[in-house]
Formats: sequence, structure tokens, C-alpha cells
Amino acid sequence: MQRRTLLRAAGAAAAAVVVGRWFRGTSWAEPFGAVPDRARAVMLPPGRQAKRVLEVFLYGGLSQWETLYLVRGYGRATDPQYANQQYYTFDHDAPGGTRRALTQCGFTGGTEIGQPFARDALGADVELGPFAQRLWTRPDLSARMRLVVQRHKLEPHEAAVPQALTGRAVGQPAAAGLGAHVQRYHLDRDPGDRAAPWSYVFATGGVAGDNVSAAAATGVHPGAARPLLIKINNAETFSRLLGREEVRAAGPVEPYDALMRTYVDAYGRRLAWDGAPVRSRRFADVTIAAGTVAKSDAIAGVLEPRLFVNRPGTACTQTRSRDIPGMSLEAARHLLTHPTQPARYVCVSDTGLYEASGGGGYDTHDSNAFDTARNFDNLLRSLLAIINGPGENDPSKLSLDDTLIILNTEFGRTPWAQDGGDGRNHHPYGYVTAFIGGTITAAEHGVYGAIGPDGRAETAATPAENRIGALLAMGIWPFSPEAFAVSDVPGAISEEDAARKATERVLGVTV
Repeated sequence: MQRRTLLRAAGAAAAAVVVGRWFRGTSWAEPFGAVPDRARAVMLPPGRQAKRVLEVFLYGGLSQWETLYLVRGYGRATDPQYANQQYYTFDHDAPGGTRRALTQCGFTGGTEIGQPFARDALGADVELGPFAQRLWTRPDLSARMRLVVQRHKLEPHEAAVPQALTGRAVGQPAAAGLGAHVQRYHLDRDPGDRAAPWSYVFATGGVAGDNVSAAAATGVHPGAARPLLIKINNAETFSRLLGREEVRAAGPVEPYDALMRTYVDAYGRRLAWDGAPVRSRRFADVTIAAGTVAKSDAIAGVLEPRLFVNRPGTACTQTRSRDIPGMSLEAARHLLTHPTQPARYVCVSDTGLYEASGGGGYDTHDSNAFDTARNFDNLLRSLLAIINGPGENDPSKLSLDDTLIILNTEFGRTPWAQDGGDGRNHHPYGYVTAFIGGTITAAEHGVYGAIGPDGRAETAATPAENRIGALLAMGIWPFSPEAFAVSDVPGAISEEDAARKATERVLGVTV
């Protein structure tokens, strides 16, 4: 096995088996994410914290107007300033229209466009749109959902996606995905006997490499904090690499692993100054990678081959033999509920049952109505199937009592048609992220912020606050050189104040 394959396939991404004891032998003083004594009063009590996070990244930019943020009073044909905007842009039954898509998709109650949800900061009544009808029928979920209005100024996917996933702009060395923070937090507290990673990222076809890398980016964390990144559309290759077929073909793997340890140890002895080892992050990454590869059988025991068997999916009368979002969510369910080595964070990149016109699942420069209806309904169908419903207590499914589900996206879509067609362009100036379950109870249900009649956010949180809030929900202190600063929370004057503001805005909890 080549060194680059070793590092890419399993190495730094899944190094939990050795990193805990390795790093405790270094000069890292405080475990990452430790809550300072002065800040304990602004943290959620342990009983309110989420044990695990499932993040679904709606790649391409979800159109909020037909899904999660519909205000009936905005954009009507009679509006003197913003006529036929927001939901009403395509409110017709002709080809490309929302009502035509509702008919094509077989949604019930096609004459009804929304279900009341909550009131926003401007006092407008926000409804869940017609393409979110599966949430209409699951009040146990919608009653524990909080919509956080967000905004930024980055219109290209290449810039907006990394900011949405890391909370930092492109080019910042400390930009790390949520999974890296979670992985590092648990690695620093790992007793050393765990083989599987704490964090996973399921990437899919159609997602550019530079965007995918943001979900698994480590920033200035050590390489061991990198989540295990798996390309679902190429899972067969991953399973083969994990099985180390090339090594086994030559004989037992134990002598190979012993030889690798000999080489690594010999190189480590050369990295010394006056008899003391020199700290080298790159050497640490190689050490961790070699140790992890030796434990690949244990990792394979968690990542069962059946998780990567093709499964069909059907949405809006279209069927595909391989439903990649559905496969990814099923794998996420398995990992998050694993009986012995459960994951604490899984990110699923949803590129749709079929790609939208602009690429990804929701980049709807054309055919906004049908593409959004098909892919968002497919996502909700697969997601709701892995969450316990009322009266259900299946331990193999996710429970909203201890699992925080995040529906994230890089931006929304314009409140008007693009170039007079039936699509919408990129719109980072007012969109929403959904937080469901975990720390969100009926008391926190609602909307933070508001999108005004012009389609722009009047009050909003930043992508950094989104990430900070998720870490606080898990009891992880987010302020450190590896994570975030006070300045990432607008208006904050101290770390405690920043934690308090982010908890109130994102999670709806006053501390």
C-alpha cells in the first residue's frame, strides 16, 4: 500500500485508536473544548446537552420560499413593490410552476401552500412550505424545530460552502469542520481503547473536492482530528482498501504492520534534539496513520459492508437504483446508534436523488419547483425513516431526546426568478438553517431573526454562530485558537457573553 493511499484511506481520518495516549504524552496542557470554571454558569446543564449530531448539508443552496420559510403576506401579485416574489414567483400550474410540481409529486392538499410554524422577529407568520409536507405530518419533529435566519455576502459555491461548514471564510488557516472539533474533543478524553472514529463525513457524487474538504477540514487541529471521509458513490473502493487486500495477498498483515512500526520508530529517533523528541505535526500524523491502519479490522467491524449496498429511491415519480442520500442517512443512523462505538457526529452531503439543473441537489438555476420538490421530499422521507416517532422506542433509530439534527445549506435562492426563467439564483443575504431535537424542545421551537419583504434578512445569525451553537449544544467550549473567537459572535464582549448570545440565538435557551 502506497503512503499516500495509507494516509488518504484511513490514516489521519480515523486515528482514535492511538492518538489519545500519544497526545497525552505531549505538552498539550488543556484538553480541547474544556469549559473554564468561570464559564460553567453559561453552559447548558449536562442533562440538556446533545449526545450526538447529525448534520445534513443541503448542497447547492435550498430555496427557502417553498420549504422552510414561507410568509403569505410577502410577494403577492398585488404587492406594490415586491410583486410576484418569494413563494409567489412560481405560484402557478404551468410548466415550471410550484403547483404543477405539487401535482407531479402527488402531494396531498395541493391547494394549500403552507402550514403555520412560528412568528419571526418582524412579527410575520412563518409557515412550512408545500415541499416540506412530510414535516406537516410529523408534529413531533416540527414542535422541536428552530429555524435560524442567516446571512453572509459570499455568492459563489466555492466560497459559501466552506464558510457554511466551518464558520470561517476561505483562506483562514483555522477553518475546521464541525466534525474535526467533535473528533478532537473526544480524542483528548479517549481512554485509548477505541478503534472507530468519533466523526464521519459522507460525501457524494457531484460535489467538488474543494467543497467536500471543508466538511472534513482540520484547520490547526492535529491531523488525528480529521473525520473519516467516505465517498458513498465509491464505497466499494473504500471497503477494498479497508480490507487491505493487497497486503493480505502477500501473507499475514502482522509482519507488515511490525515493519511499518519499525520504520516509523526509526524515523522518530532521527527527529530528536539533544536526546529529546522534536514535536512535528507531520510526523505525528504519519505515526497515527500507521497505527490506525493496523487496526483496520476493528474499523471494518463498525463500517459493515451492508451499509454500502445500493438501495433504490423514489421521489416525485422518479426512481433511481442508487439513492445516495438515503444510503448515507442509513449509514449515519447505524454509526450514531452503534452499540459499542457510537459516532458523535456524522455529516451527510445531500446532492439529491438526481442533481438539480445547476449541479448538486438544490442549485436550481432552472426548474426550481420540480427539482426542489423532488430532492427535498426524498431527503425528508429518508431522514424521517431513521428517527423514532411518537411512542416508538427503537434503539437502532435516532431519538430527538439526545440527538441534534441540523439541516444546513450554503445559502438560499433569490426571491425572484433568474433571467425570467423558472429557476432562482444564489442568495446568501437571507436564508435559514434548521435545528431539530437535542437541546431544542417545545420551549425553544420557533424562529430566530427574520427575512423581510424584500427577501433580505433583517435580523440574522452568522455561519460562525451556527457552528458555535452546535458545539455548545454538545457541551464543547468553542473558544480557542483551534476553533472560534469572541469576535465571531456579533456584539459579544467576552467569551462568556459570546457563549450566552450564541446559545440564545441558535438554540433558543437563555442561560
